Amino acid sequence: MGLFDGLRRQRDVTLTPRSAMLLACISMVAADGDIDDDEIAIIRRIDGNADSPDWGTAIDTWKRVPGPNECVDLTAPQLDDEQRRFTMANLIDIAMADGVLAGAEKELLERYVDAFQLDDEFVRHVVDVISIKNDQAPF
Repeated sequence: MGLFDGLRRQRDVTLTPRSAMLLACISMVAADGDIDDDEIAIIRRIDGNADSPDWGTAIDTWKRVPGPNECVDLTAPQLDDEQRRFTMANLIDIAMADGVLAGAEKELLERYVDAFQLDDEFVRHVVDVISIKNDQAPF
């Protein structure tokens, strides 16, 4: 064990369904290493000014995990099917907020899809709707 290994060690984490959802959203915002205002706006729409106790728990947890991929394992068990659908719709919205779905965001989104065990048809439907919502080409 290295001298500083204990500094990033994950302590026991207790997440409510809401803090788990917010943690998933934070992980998606951070996935590509670029925090976009449009992505943050989605979280603010969900959690107001990002100052709730659940937001604090999500941020504290985010600071203790090695990265976005570890958030998948922490969040999935905390959410029921309806909460997973809500969270997935918002994760897709965050991932597609900048108009580009590639690289780390796409990989993380696929991990959440697998962990949440959602119907492929549901996910395709959400992607279609978000694509239409974000496509400004008609204007």
